[in-house]
Amino acid sequence: MSGLERGLPASTAGRAPQSHAGLSSAEKCERVAFTFCKMGTTGLLAWALTPPVFVLLVAIAAVGFYGRALSLGLTRSRCVLRKPALIIGFWTLIGLADAVWLFGPL
Repeated sequence: MSGLERGLPASTAGRAPQSHAGLSSAEKCERVAFTFCKMGTTGLLAWALTPPVFVLLVAIAAVGFYGRALSLGLTRSRCVLRKPALIIGFWTLIGLADAVWLFGPL
């Protein structure tokens, strides 16, 4: 029985169901890290409209998750910068710059 015969939409009829079972720990962690990378990029693009605290929190999360993925053996990411160590360095700099801008010289 085909996907169309089972009542599935035509757009999903030929596709296999998405499964996370075949992913390694590093790949699972990279999926979460990539989500934070996308959120941070969105925050950077709309910095004037979003609270800068959002960018700081996302930078911290991205660094944490990419650090975890790197420690689990991830060598390449879907993020534009590709290399996890480079991504960690970039978001660390963004987080530090944002923290200085938010909290200034105390």
